[in-house]
Amino acid sequence: MLSTDCYTYNTKDRRKVTVRKASIHDAEMIEMAAPKALVDAPYMLSTVEDIEKLSLEDIKSELNYYSTNPNHLKLVAEYENEIAGVIDFKNGNKEKVAHQGSFAMTVLPQYRNLGVGRALVETLISWARNNETIEKVCLEVMEDNHSAIHLYKSLNFVIEGRKARAVKMDGRYQDLILMALFV
Repeated sequence: MLSTDCYTYNTKDRRKVTVRKASIHDAEMIEMAAPKALVDAPYMLSTVEDIEKLSLEDIKSELNYYSTNPNHLKLVAEYENEIAGVIDFKNGNKEKVAHQGSFAMTVLPQYRNLGVGRALVETLISWARNNETIEKVCLEVMEDNHSAIHLYKSLNFVIEGRKARAVKMDGRYQDLILMALFV
């Protein structure tokens, strides 16, 4: 399991980003960062309206939930006491699918294309490899999100399938590409 240790990564522009487990103490920073993460983020499934529905107590409750389940993980990437990105992973909630789970990731605009997403995913993979239950890490990514697909392929995720017309934005559809990595 991931310990309370922090993992430090150098971004492409030589900033030191720390990736660590999120704690309830991060709730206010996450609440402030969440709407900023949706700026110029056409590939995010959440909307500003979705985020505005979340209270600080909702975020604290979610963080507590992640901290109490050994097969769930929420990580934050932090730069100079500011959230740069967040990734969360949940495994299946039934015995037959508990060995696999999926993640979602958000990187704030000023940290995109600098390696923050890679740092978050690499840390998640490391955690999954050391988790006795997790064998497979899955994700869904919009078909036009070429940079994310490239990142996942570079980390050895493979395409398993496609959900046709799974996302509808501004009257236009996007397929979701299903990808996975056996750890």
